[in-house]
Amino acid sequence: MKKISALLLSLTLGGTLAAQTPKFTPDHGALLDGKTIVKANLTSPAFRNYSFAVERVLTKGLGLQLGVATMPEGSLPLASTLDKFGGGVSLTSLKIKSFYLTPELRWYTGGGYGHGFYLMAYYRYQTYNLSGYDLKFKVSENGTSSANEKEVRLALSGDVKSNALGLGFGAQWLFGRNKNIVLDWNIVGVHAGKAKLTLAGDYSSNSGLSEKEIEDLRKQVGDGVSDLPVIKIADQDIKIDPSKKNVSLDNIASPWGWIRASLSIGFRF
Repeated sequence: MKKISALLLSLTLGGTLAAQTPKFTPDHGALLDGKTIVKANLTSPAFRNYSFAVERVLTKGLGLQLGVATMPEGSLPLASTLDKFGGGVSLTSLKIKSFYLTPELRWYTGGGYGHGFYLMAYYRYQTYNLSGYDLKFKVSENGTSSANEKEVRLALSGDVKSNALGLGFGAQWLFGRNKNIVLDWNIVGVHAGKAKLTLAGDYSSNSGLSEKEIEDLRKQVGDGVSDLPVIKIADQDIKIDPSKKNVSLDNIASPWGWIRASLSIGFRF
């Protein structure tokens, strides 16, 4: 009988304590309604990129986020590393700046209000402005090394614009006495779509180029531009005007794909 009484007392006290500790709701300790989270990406500065996001908790287990990022003009991140895997054309002279916009829908599988393991579906618009892509070639009549090779220098500039859809997953935690400190680990996301490339520039050579030398130049320009990450160029996409000594690639469509991952810190309002 004493054991039964002790068990009933324990259950009663446990129920009372549980009632005094309510489950987390967005308005708990919030400055506003607790459904808005502002974040800064901690990993992007390593790639000379500055990324921020605002997430809005729509309902239990569902959130909508908008991310923006920008890269000021400068050298291509990891250019020296990419050169090792390229076709011999250096990327170190290339100057690049970028901007991207990423609307993202999140599903928190545990039903949390902006916290827990999540799956995401997103759209990403990216634009890159390229300049100072200086290339140097040696062209010949037969497309191979010879004593009659001519040196050609080319400086290209332009932009790449891409649209892509992606999926991924991650986890988000709330810390602090009022659960206002946010840590967001975007474990991995993969997106794919299409990009359009536009480049133009003038070339210089010590003397005029023959038709065969122009064709050799066209092939080498295609190889050089294809050293840019993800971009694939066919020789017929490259227009060369010998009279103006101009090279152009206009609105060249190319498959586009990338992987994203990040660690962000934020505050819940």
